[in-house]
Amino acid sequence: MPACLDSLARQTGESIDTVIVDNASTDGSAALVAQNYPRARLLSLDKNYGFTGANNAALRDALSRGSEFALLLNNDTYADPDFMAELLAVMDSDPKIAVVCPKIYFAAQPTSLWYAGGDFSLWTGLTKHRGWKQLDKNQFDAGGDITQATGCAMLVRASAMREVGLLDERFWIYAEDLDWSVRFKKAGYRLAFAPRARLWHIDGATNVKVLGKGSEERRQFLSTRNMIFVARKHVRWWQAPSHALGFAVRHVAFYTALRLWRRDFRALWAIYRAVGEGLSTPLHSEDETKVDTDPVRARG
Repeated sequence: MPACLDSLARQTGESIDTVIVDNASTDGSAALVAQNYPRARLLSLDKNYGFTGANNAALRDALSRGSEFALLLNNDTYADPDFMAELLAVMDSDPKIAVVCPKIYFAAQPTSLWYAGGDFSLWTGLTKHRGWKQLDKNQFDAGGDITQATGCAMLVRASAMREVGLLDERFWIYAEDLDWSVRFKKAGYRLAFAPRARLWHIDGATNVKVLGKGSEERRQFLSTRNMIFVARKHVRWWQAPSHALGFAVRHVAFYTALRLWRRDFRALWAIYRAVGEGLSTPLHSEDETKVDTDPVRARG
């Protein structure tokens, strides 16, 4: 986290109001922020509400104070000094842009791409990061539209959030950014990629703390269940056959084989538990995404 906060303090030409949400951590993070970053606002939650709940608390706080934009940023990242200026330059180019995402690198391999835009198809259920693990040779510097934003780092327009709603907290973590991307697109907004806004990501560090080490059971369960949530919320009947086939092959069959090969039987069983929960959980209400101005929503 210090690398992330220090890089935000070094942004050129932009004054950033930094809000840190503490998801009931026990590792001394809140004390570190209070001691070393007194200008940052700290929202302390009474328990771990996951990626969606924590980010929504910050988004409600930003909206309640009249912010025009909000940047969601993982704490295991650090940014180039022109990062915010480049994101805003793309955002300001078109009022129909709801989200702008930067070019993201692996921190351990600073020229290797983690994300250079993302794509998702409701027809196939296929998601991908453009440029994944490729050396950056400026091959993605044309920028342009994307169809899948990443929750790792996204600048979001407040007026679009008020229309579309916040992250769906039923997801907790994984695919919540995909769901949000589809909702923005359905509302007629654009999602854009800013290739000159550069960020480095310590891949998976936060998720390991949240979900724990060892078996991939929890990660496998949530990612599988949440992709079914996305399908149930957004796939039309005429897209359902090809989407179901793509999900069965690329997700269920692939991860079944992977978990068998790795002999991670807890994660293997999690795939099928997730399919059951994903299909049976009621999704008739969008109450979780409504915008209100209480940043903690009675959460202590």
